Amino acid sequence: MADTQARFIDVDELRVGLYIYLDLGWMGHPFALNNFKIDSESQIETIRGLGLRRLRWSPELSDPPTPANPETPVATPAVPLSPAEQQRRLLLDQQASLARCEREFADATRAFREILKLAPAQPELARERARAMAEGLVRGLLDQGESCIRLLSEQAGEQTSLHAINVSVIALLLGQRLGLDAAALDQLALGALLHDIGKVALPERLRWRDAVVSAAERKLFQRHVEHGVALAARMGLDPEISVIIAQHHEYADGSGFPQRLRGEELTYLSRIVTLVNHYDILCNPSNPVAAITPHQALSLMFAQSRDKFDADILAVFIRMMGVYPPGSVVVLSDGRHALVVSVNAARPLKPRVIVHDSRVARDEALVIDLDKEPELGIRQSLKPLQLPRAVFDYLLPRQRICYFFERARESMDRTQVP
Repeated sequence: MADTQARFIDVDELRVGLYIYLDLGWMGHPFALNNFKIDSESQIETIRGLGLRRLRWSPELSDPPTPANPETPVATPAVPLSPAEQQRRLLLDQQASLARCEREFADATRAFREILKLAPAQPELARERARAMAEGLVRGLLDQGESCIRLLSEQAGEQTSLHAINVSVIALLLGQRLGLDAAALDQLALGALLHDIGKVALPERLRWRDAVVSAAERKLFQRHVEHGVALAARMGLDPEISVIIAQHHEYADGSGFPQRLRGEELTYLSRIVTLVNHYDILCNPSNPVAAITPHQALSLMFAQSRDKFDADILAVFIRMMGVYPPGSVVVLSDGRHALVVSVNAARPLKPRVIVHDSRVARDEALVIDLDKEPELGIRQSLKPLQLPRAVFDYLLPRQRICYFFERARESMDRTQVP
């Protein structure tokens, strides 16, 4: 059923026979599918326990109300809302969407941490957990239609798993933009998720490249690729996944390691993971002082490192992330400061932003879609430390950049009751 036919209903009005859509990720609910017809009261109780305020449903695919029960709730035509109520509902929707993304990110980081614990002693079980997790991420992405990249709070997830989840999420979004089919996306997700699995064999302090200070430590760090390939064999991973693990530090210009491969010697999926891995390391080094903004990272990759990457993949990546990726601090054309929180790849120059407004409480600030504000644009990007203190405290630029995907606002808007 097309999204344009969907309607919203409060969870308190659910009944057996309604065909509903759960706009949640793979770990956000216990059902086999994201859309189905409710066939029991126990399903209704489970849905109400998910914390959703309302959800989408299809009148066309739902059973009519039972005549014997005139009290059965039936969705009624929407009445015009006051501007204040529209504002309140929009804020609630935005808060719910962010909370859902952060919950799914946190679930994913916990699941990945368990995979890391299992890998050395129970490699086959780790493989099955990782495969299920990767397939779940792909299913979550494909089920929600058009997606955009969402910036999360610094408290989201768990730091040791942050890099793997970031790389997986961004690589999947990029793979989708590159036209990969579901089978290729499954391979990409699993390879991205496990690309650094060999680091479990390294001392804790050497698991980040920027913590390496001597030639001996650098050589030891680089062996995590070798360890990863060996562990992939013990896990029984497919060759395509092992190759991603083996090549995730190789660059198209031959400057990578361990084999200094070039261009076509790298598999297509490896080139995707290498690029995204590089981007996330720039944004999320182990020492936060060394971090650069997402905008700076993209500029640096394009201006100084473009020969390291597949040119076509880099071009699509830059278009997808936007000139101002989520996490960028910007000055708008009217002089106000803002934080980019979401980018739709179809409109990369018009992201969604939180705008500093001292008259509005920080926790009530609305996300503004610049695509719907033709007179408003972005003048320039700033480093967070360039912000006035009051603006910094309001926007709270992230030291750790956490990303997840959410359903694009345009797709959500098309499902609203007129």
